[in-house]
Order: sequence, then C-alpha cells, then structure tokens
Amino acid sequence: MEINLLKIGFSLMTFIIVIVGGLINSYEKFLPVFIIESFRYGKFSYCGKESGLKPIEVPKRWFQHFYIVSSLLSISSLILMFRIILLGEEAPYALIRFLDLIATSNRKAGVSGTALLIALSLMCLQCCRRLYETTYVSVFSNSYMNVFHYLVGFIHYIGSILAILSEAPSLTPLSFEYKAALSIWDVDLFMVFGIMVFCWAWYHQFVSAKILANLRKNKNGSVVTLKHGLPKGDLFEVVSSPSQLCEVLIYLALAVILRGNTAWPFVVVWVLSNQMETALLSHWWYQAEFKDYPKERRAIVPLLL
Repeated sequence: MEINLLKIGFSLMTFIIVIVGGLINSYEKFLPVFIIESFRYGKFSYCGKESGLKPIEVPKRWFQHFYIVSSLLSISSLILMFRIILLGEEAPYALIRFLDLIATSNRKAGVSGTALLIALSLMCLQCCRRLYETTYVSVFSNSYMNVFHYLVGFIHYIGSILAILSEAPSLTPLSFEYKAALSIWDVDLFMVFGIMVFCWAWYHQFVSAKILANLRKNKNGSVVTLKHGLPKGDLFEVVSSPSQLCEVLIYLALAVILRGNTAWPFVVVWVLSNQMETALLSHWWYQAEFKDYPKERRAIVPLLL
C-alpha cells in the first residue's frame, strides 16, 4: 500500500499546530517551559524564566532563506511546465518518479494545464514578493525563532509547490480527463474570481508589510528603532494581523483555481490553522502591550474573530 507523504505531512503539521496551539492558548501556565519557548517566537516570544533545556534557535530574519528557495523552485517549476505544456516537451522521468514516491503512483491529473500554469504563476508572484519584502522592506529586530519554525517554512513552501505539481497533467500516470494544454476555454468564472481574490490579498499583504516596516523608520526611510509600534491604516483598521488574513485568502484563492487537486485542501487547512494561531497570539500581545488598542479590531476575521 502506497502512502501519500504530502497529505500526511501537511496533516501532521496541522495536528501539531492545533494541539500545541490549543494548549498554549488555554493552559500555557501548566505547560513545560521548553514547549512554550519552542512554540513562541518574535514579539510574542516567551519572556519568563528559562528552562534548563534550551531549544535551538535561529535569527527571525532567516525567514528570507525559504523565500529564496521557494522563489527559485516556483520559477523553475513554472518554466518546466511552460515547456511541457506549450512546447510539448517530455516531462523529466526523475521528477515523475519522485512525485510517485511522495504522492503515490496512482495519482491522476486533477486540473487543466491552464489552471496549473495560472496557479504556478501566482505562486511565483507570492514567493518573489515575499523575498523582496524580507530583503528590501521588512525591518527585523534581533529576535529569534525555534529551528522547528525555520524548518517548517521550507517544508511549507516546497510542499505547496510539490502539491500543485503532484496532480499536474503530464506529470501523472493517469491524465485522461485533463490534458497538458493551454486553452482560454478552460478559464471560467470561478478561476477569474480566484485570480481577483489573490491579487487583492497579494496587494494588501504587501501594504501591511510596508506599514509595519515604516513604524521603525523615520520620514527619510532610515531605521531609527527596533521597537514595536501600534500599526494603523489599511486592513490594520479592522484586524490585528492583515498579513495572516491575506495569506489565508491567497491560499483559498488558489484552492478555487486548483479545485480538483486533492492535495491542495491539505495545504489550505494547514495554512488556515497556522495563520489563525499566529494571528491570535499577535492580537493578544497587542492588547496587552498597548492599553489604548482599538477595541473594534479583531484578530484575523473582520467583525468576527
């Protein structure tokens, strides 16, 4: 019996974030300090008495590393699929065998060649913009994160791109329903809607990154502090974590475009659980740090959560 490692991997990460996150949210004072230190990072990192067993940590600015990797992987994947779909080139045998290994050999194409190219193009835009943000926009403090968070970043982006490729026409043994072809007739209203939602979230996520960075800069653009400020403007008027809200919308938009891909829902559920937990911790931190924090702001869902 073959095992879909992609689906199991994302399911396992979701399970961990839901269980550990739930314990942190409700029973943190009863948990071992090591677990709290391992889970929390950045502005809401653990500030109490350190445990004897110190987790391995890396600078938070190392987020840039998996954006470098994901940008290179998404661009190379897009170029490869363009050559296969538009030029009719043969898919690399080694890639097909690797996808068989991590996503089983009985997988079948779940989307059209058009949907695949659109999704990969949008994924490229997302990864490259995040790389630009971490290189030229964001101002990182000297905070650290557990090496687990660092490794999960690589797993997430590499796994997400592989999830798209795993059920691509011409990369699956069974591709009878969907062919490796580009056709305007494959573009429907759902796909257009998904593209529009993606673009809206993509833009506002970038705006939120600039707002946060500007809190640490003067009018000339020079960094003057590494302290956290109270963000205002754009989506910060309604939620504490616009970046997390937009991240969820981006992956939901890709789900609309990639409907039929059975691996992508596992990615979406992981992103939803991870981003919600991060948003909640950030929201509670803001409320504790700023006594005049706007009461109408929610954590991640306007008016609701």
